[in-house]
Amino acid sequence: MHGSWAGMAIGIIFLTGCWKGPGPAVEPPPVAVAVLPAEARLTVDRAMTFAAQVDGEPAGEVNWRVVEPGGGTVDGAGTYRAPAVPGVYTVQADFKVRSGQTASAKVTVVAPPAGAINAPPRLMPGALGQRAGIAPVPGSSYRWSITGGEITAGTETPAITFAAGTGPKVLLRCKVNNLAGDVLNTSLEVPVVPPVTLDISPAVATITAERAMKFGFSIAGGISLGVTWSLGEPGAGSLDKAGHYLAPPVPGLYTVRVTSVDDPTQIAVAKVRVVPKPPESLFAPDTFQPGAQGLRATVPDLQGMTYAWSIDGGTMTSGAASPALIFNAGDEPSITLHCKVTNAAGDSFVAAKTIKAF
Repeated sequence: MHGSWAGMAIGIIFLTGCWKGPGPAVEPPPVAVAVLPAEARLTVDRAMTFAAQVDGEPAGEVNWRVVEPGGGTVDGAGTYRAPAVPGVYTVQADFKVRSGQTASAKVTVVAPPAGAINAPPRLMPGALGQRAGIAPVPGSSYRWSITGGEITAGTETPAITFAAGTGPKVLLRCKVNNLAGDVLNTSLEVPVVPPVTLDISPAVATITAERAMKFGFSIAGGISLGVTWSLGEPGAGSLDKAGHYLAPPVPGLYTVRVTSVDDPTQIAVAKVRVVPKPPESLFAPDTFQPGAQGLRATVPDLQGMTYAWSIDGGTMTSGAASPALIFNAGDEPSITLHCKVTNAAGDSFVAAKTIKAF
């Protein structure tokens, strides 16, 4: 008997030492929900599809929405269409099987790559320091190339500086990438115009002091066909932007110049000879004795002038084409003398004097 009770006691003690009773509850691990991709860049008005996952597996039924008003649209399949306005928006998935659990993706919506090239409409052969550019879009990258010229700066920027070749054209190209990876290849062909040729007319001119004349020109090639006018020497007179010239009061040799706006190395020069005005004075006796001989009349003797005398009431004996006339008086009560003086510019003045007999 004693032995039986002892064995039962040992068994009870053994069992008591091995059983510890109920322990703490073990919680199941949390469910992982996600929207893939978690971040994206997308060009305005473009679409992409997002995927919802639960523990790395495709989710069941999901409600999709765009958090920000005006941030685009998303359909039941997770296909998102970006709005027309760049910005940062949130695409969110509500997991129905896990009520209250959501996941989201950040979408950066960017402007499309812009590619309209602004450049001169025409180029002179070999023109340096020319510029071409594209309206910059933040975050875009640029890669320029050229045919028929040389890029001198800005190959990987929105604007370049370049030099033109000899023609007949310059072809500008630019590859533009925006932040979403969209690519735009754009190009522009710019004609290279023929070199400038320029002439002035007349190339040689003789003009009376303080008289006016109009110079003309002929031009070919270049871009604008524009010219500027200038005088070659101080005191050469005056000249307006249309080529109207006014000679100075001082006779001399001067130059009038016309210069191409497109190519300032192209200059046409007119040689201008400014000559004195014909004199207006006539010197002769105030009276004469009828029948008198060897009378004398003069006008100023100026270089380059021509003279033509005429007489009424007397007879010319010498100098009819010179500054000094020798004449005889007749029996008339008066003598009238005329002398037409013409300068090298073709301007004339007729001087006259009447003298009375005594």
